Amino acid sequence: MDDYWEKRFIENKMLWGIKPSNVAVKCEDIFRENGVKDILILGIGYGRNGKYFTDKGYNVDGVEYSEEAIKIGKEFCPKINFIKGSVLDIELNKKYDAIFCYSIVHLFLRDERRKILQNCKKYCNENGIIVISCISTRDKTYKIGKEIERNTFEVKPGKIIHFFDHNGMQNIDKNHLVWTELHYLKENIETEDRKEEYEMICGIFKKIKSKKPALNKR
Repeated sequence: MDDYWEKRFIENKMLWGIKPSNVAVKCEDIFRENGVKDILILGIGYGRNGKYFTDKGYNVDGVEYSEEAIKIGKEFCPKINFIKGSVLDIELNKKYDAIFCYSIVHLFLRDERRKILQNCKKYCNENGIIVISCISTRDKTYKIGKEIERNTFEVKPGKIIHFFDHNGMQNIDKNHLVWTELHYLKENIETEDRKEEYEMICGIFKKIKSKKPALNKR
C-alpha cells in the first residue's frame, strides 16, 4: 500500500485539492472549545487539513510515510512540522492535546487499526481529544471489491478500505477512551481532474485516565 500512495502523490500531486475537509472544519470548533493548542495528524499527506489548523493558530506535527507527500507539503505549508514515518510505528518525544486521524484508519486491516489506536492513546494528553474519521458504510463504494475481513474490501489492487458503521465507530476502542460525539459528514473533492463525493463517519473521543484495579481486602 505504501507504493500505491507514493505513486499517487507523484502522479497527482495535490490529489485532494487545497481546501480543508469538512471534518477538519467541524473539529476546529471542538478543539477551540477544549483549549487545544498542539495537534498531531497521523497520515497528514501534504497537509491540507494541517494548513487549515496552523492558519487558525494551532501548532501542528504530522506523520507521513510518503516522501513525495512531505516534499509537496513543506512547500504548501512550511509551518507544519512533517515527521517521516509510519502511523503503525511512531516514536515521538512529546504528547498532544489532540490527535487527528482523517481518512487513514480505514486503510488498514483489523490488527493494524488496533496499532494505530494504541499510538493515538500513547501520544494523547490525559483528557485530550482523538478524532477518528473514516469512510462509512453509507458510501457508494461499500461492498465493491473482494471482502477480506468483515466490512473490509480490496477496492483496487493494493488498496483496501474498512467501512465503519455507527456501532463500529462507537465501539472502536473502549480502553481508556470515552466516546463523546459521532457525526456523518459528506466530503466533496474538487480538483481540475476530478469531482467526487464521499460519505464519512467521524467519531470524537476523549482520553481518560486509566483506573487502577482495587486492592483485595484481607
